[in-house]
Amino acid sequence: FGVIAGEPLRLRAVFTRAAGEHLYETPLSTDQELTAHGDGHLLLTATVPHTRSLVWWLLGFGDGVVVEEPAGLRQELAQTAAKMAQAYA
Repeated sequence: FGVIAGEPLRLRAVFTRAAGEHLYETPLSTDQELTAHGDGHLLLTATVPHTRSLVWWLLGFGDGVVVEEPAGLRQELAQTAAKMAQAYA
């Protein structure tokens, strides 16, 4: 993400295949694991720094990604999504 700052976190997220396909060629970290599921989704686990760039990157996928862990990051994205939904209501 360009800026290596912020506490490391273990990201666990489910991507649609279209949103996450690029992760095969451009991994987020050396410990990244990407698992294809039969339903067409990709499960990503990787240790990454918790930065604003990470949050913006995840938000850029819209409904193409769901963060499962860590709970604090999931809550942060859910709050942002709720505010966006309210703004567009």
